[in-house]
Amino acid sequence: MKQIYINQEILLRPGSSIFNKEWCENDTASDSKKLSQKEQVKQLCWNGMLPAMLPEICELNNEGKQLTLWEINETHNLLDLRMGELDQFMNDEWSINPYVIAALASLN
Repeated sequence: MKQIYINQEILLRPGSSIFNKEWCENDTASDSKKLSQKEQVKQLCWNGMLPAMLPEICELNNEGKQLTLWEINETHNLLDLRMGELDQFMNDEWSINPYVIAALASLN
């Protein structure tokens, strides 16, 4: 039987009200206050806080473990998080990122 791997793409808008809340981390850095809100959200994501911030949209793999964050693509207004069980190429044809969709539409 062929193994099925789960990939997930999440778009975050760092300026939204959910990220106005102060998030506590185990490893609090004093220089984190100097970062922009977008940089703070990126740092929280890389530090594994995404499931705590948004538990309802963070998928689990077949073994009940959290998916691994492999990539964060940054645009002017969005953070495009690409998560999965394996670090594999995610097909942009299925992307939900509006900038990717617009770029693909211009190719047609």
